[in-house]
Amino acid sequence: MSKQKSQPKKSTPLHTAAVPKTAPQARPEYGFSIPEKWVPAILALLVLLSYVPVWQNSFVWDDKPYITLNELVKNFDIKGIFTEYVVGNYHPFTVLTLAVEYALVKDQTWLYHLDNLVLHILNSWLVFRLIQKLNGNSLVSLVTAVLFAIHPLHVESVAWAAERKDVLYTLFLLLSFWYYLRFDETRKMGLYVVSVLLFVASCLSKGMAVVLPALLLVTDYCLLKKPLSFRLLINKIPYFIITLVFAYLATHAQKDAGADATTVIGGSYTTGERVLLTAYAFCFYWVKTLLPYPLYPFYPYPNKLTGGLPAVYSLALLGLLGLVAALVWFGRKDKRIWWAGAFFLIAISTVLQILPVGSALVADRYYYLSSIGPLFLVGLLVNKFYAASKSAFTGFVVVAAVLCVMTFLQTGKWKNELVLFTGAEKAFPNDAMVLSNLGWYYLDHKEFPTAKQYLMRADDGGFKNADVCRTIGSMFLDEGDTQTALKYFEKATQYLPKSNRTNWLFATAYYRLNDFANANKYYKLTLDTEPDNAEYWTSYGLSLMGGGNTAEARKAFKQALRIKPDYWDAALNYAFSYRKEGDFEQEVKELDKLISKAPAYLPAYKNIGVTYTDLKLDDKAVEYWVKAAIRDSTGDFDYNIGINYANRQNIEVAKQWYIKAAAKGNQNARAILKKNGVAGY
Repeated sequence: MSKQKSQPKKSTPLHTAAVPKTAPQARPEYGFSIPEKWVPAILALLVLLSYVPVWQNSFVWDDKPYITLNELVKNFDIKGIFTEYVVGNYHPFTVLTLAVEYALVKDQTWLYHLDNLVLHILNSWLVFRLIQKLNGNSLVSLVTAVLFAIHPLHVESVAWAAERKDVLYTLFLLLSFWYYLRFDETRKMGLYVVSVLLFVASCLSKGMAVVLPALLLVTDYCLLKKPLSFRLLINKIPYFIITLVFAYLATHAQKDAGADATTVIGGSYTTGERVLLTAYAFCFYWVKTLLPYPLYPFYPYPNKLTGGLPAVYSLALLGLLGLVAALVWFGRKDKRIWWAGAFFLIAISTVLQILPVGSALVADRYYYLSSIGPLFLVGLLVNKFYAASKSAFTGFVVVAAVLCVMTFLQTGKWKNELVLFTGAEKAFPNDAMVLSNLGWYYLDHKEFPTAKQYLMRADDGGFKNADVCRTIGSMFLDEGDTQTALKYFEKATQYLPKSNRTNWLFATAYYRLNDFANANKYYKLTLDTEPDNAEYWTSYGLSLMGGGNTAEARKAFKQALRIKPDYWDAALNYAFSYRKEGDFEQEVKELDKLISKAPAYLPAYKNIGVTYTDLKLDDKAVEYWVKAAIRDSTGDFDYNIGINYANRQNIEVAKQWYIKAAAKGNQNARAILKKNGVAGY
């Protein structure tokens, strides 16, 4: 019997490869199935129902520096968007989307919220597709995606307009992940290039995207069954190079904004305590996965009121060790468990405060991408229970309904800063971040005493924020307490973020104290930084004029007009400088020029009338004031005409002008008419 010759192995063309060697095997579904075409609709419906309150939410917290106060966004400054940091981050794609929205709807919030919801729905769908591709089980995929779509811990990332960066970077990261898996199946380099480019887009949306190459490695090992080897790293090299670049940019941006808290935290907590803090942060997200209540916009570092950390932080270390041990133990037989734990740890690693950033120990938004790991484990558990009893799916539906309600309620808390931070104030009554945000809310609503109270409490609590100090100082300046204002401006120079406005406020304070030497010094510093600011040149001119240097003052006013030709305040002050020198004739000439250029600019009429009055040319004064009175709705010019006629003893004509002024609501005119017994007043 002859030996059968072995047949040569045929290579499989790439385009005919149906199931790659690295593809995961399909997992048992125990009779559960759902048409994939229905999944996007289910996810969209759940998201839209859970987030209904978002439509009444206004801009809150960082929405202002990101959108309504961000000149890059308001001016659609493409160059600045790609070259400047925004609120301690380099994420030009995120800022670009906000700029597009601002160009379309300005500060109407609906479009920002709509886009965040759309991105969240897409991310939820991608989670389903990725888990289905990696695990091959529709029930596990559906449970993971549904929980991702409706989990209350995701409200911060979705309902907060400024957190566009979370939903946007996650979209690009998951797409990059998907195309990497497609490349791994087919070895088509086009798919690999697309994956790398999408990774760049993710990094340009938020720096936390740098975790992707590590996620790919753990996926290769745990789910794609690839042995650990140097070869596994080769196609990750471009990803790691990109990671290094954007990690550097993210670190530099944080330091530039003063968000690098390494020195402060290092000085406040020992190395052992920082280990406990990291353990607490790790456990926080796992506990909140199962019990997402209560949730706050801010979770501060703990106070060591008794000289050490509260006992819960030591318990957290035990919890961390127990959780890791359980994941390692059960993952020996099922590497999906290792993948879930590793996915969470890698995705959350940049914000576990090992290298402290900001003043929050944990944050709901940090859970957005990292939640895929824990939620996948929940999906595996539901699938396991479903194998034993089909009622497990009913139980999951009930839990999902409860989570939808919780997400609905949590979304409503993002209505405005007052609603958002009132609960946080009860939980953390002395926290400076919470107090400052309540202060900003009251400031926006012009409740200045309450705003100052909250901001001063924040500053006294060690917030060390220059914006807070500048704002407190400005309020004292408005109240006339210039010396106290100067103390707060001095504090502002010691903190971040730095701003040229500090110099301008210093100059304004010294100007009000008639200390023109110091005022001029700070105005010069202001102009060194912003030489094209017409308002600053005008303020500098006023200070020069106050010190008697009218010739130099006129140069400053002229410079303001060169920058902004229709800056009529500068032209008015230019004319007034001649009055300061006693040259009334030249002042009148300049005011006439101003009136011819800007016939609706009423201050010019007022000044020229006062000058003619001083020159005893009352009829000329009245002539100009009559022209202004036609345009004036306050009655001030009618009242001044009345005063002029009264001073000339022409009481009957004066009375008629007082009546005209009173009809426009001028209270001074009404008081004179009432005092003189005129009927109706």
